[in-house]
Amino acid sequence: MKNGKDKYFRLEKLYLDCLDDRGNCFIIYRAELQLFLLKIHYSGLIFSDSTGTITEKSSLKKTGKPDSDDLLIFDNNILNISGSWQRHENPLPAFCFTDNKNSELVWNCHHPRALTEIAFNGDKFRGYGYGETLTLSIKPRNLPITELSWGRFLSEQYTIVWINWKGKHPVNKLYCNGIEYQDSTFEQERIIFGKGAYELLFKEISLIRKGKLSNLFSGTPWMKIFFNIRILNSLETKYKAISVLTINQEISSTGWSIYEIVTWKR
Repeated sequence: MKNGKDKYFRLEKLYLDCLDDRGNCFIIYRAELQLFLLKIHYSGLIFSDSTGTITEKSSLKKTGKPDSDDLLIFDNNILNISGSWQRHENPLPAFCFTDNKNSELVWNCHHPRALTEIAFNGDKFRGYGYGETLTLSIKPRNLPITELSWGRFLSEQYTIVWINWKGKHPVNKLYCNGIEYQDSTFEQERIIFGKGAYELLFKEISLIRKGKLSNLFSGTPWMKIFFNIRILNSLETKYKAISVLTINQEISSTGWSIYEIVTWKR
C-alpha cells in the first residue's frame, strides 16, 4: 500500500455469482470494512429462482475468507449456502484507479468464468459462475463516477465482462475471451463493440433488484451513519437475461448475463 492513503478507511468486497441453464441465479457478497479502529463484516445473498422469485439474506457476523486459487470454496452457514468455483479461464488484468491522495480502487477479476456448484436450502445447482474482488482505500463518495455499468455474459464458448464509468474519470472497458475493447456502446437491451462487429443482445430480461443502496441496511439502520448521503441515495438496478452474441450479424453463442447499473445521487 502506498504512503498517503486514507489509513482510516479500507473496504474489501468479494463478489460471486452463478446462473444455471434454467435461470436460477445466485449473487453472493462477502465484505470487510475498516473504519478507524472499527472493523465491520458483511455477507449477503440474493437468490432469483427460475420464476423470478427473490430471496435475500444478510449477516454482520464474521466469516472465513476464501482464497482465490483456481478452486474457490465459499461456505456460509448463516446464509445456508455453500459452493465451489472452479476457474476455467485466466484472470483478467487488474484495473486500478488512484486519486490525487494516492487512495485506490483495485478491481481484480480472478474468476471470469468458472464451473460452479452450489448447495442451497437442500437443493444443488450447477452452472457457469463468476468471481471478483474489489478493494478500496478511497471512500466511495469520492469516486469520480456519476453512473456505473457492470456486467458479465458467460456461455460455453465466450466470456464477456464489462465496466463502464460515466463522470469526471470515464472508463470504458470490455473483455471478450480475454481481449480488451474500449469502443463499447451501451443501449437498454444490447451492447455493441469491436467496431460494430459484435452485438450482445439481452432477451427475456428479469429484474433482480431495484432500489436505493440505503435499502441494504433496512435490518441494521445504525449502519447508515457510516455512509455519505450520496451513497445511501444511489440507485442500484440488477438484471439477469438470456443473451445472444452475434458476430457480423450471425448468431455465435447463447448464454446468460447478469448486469447492473448504479447511479450516484447528489
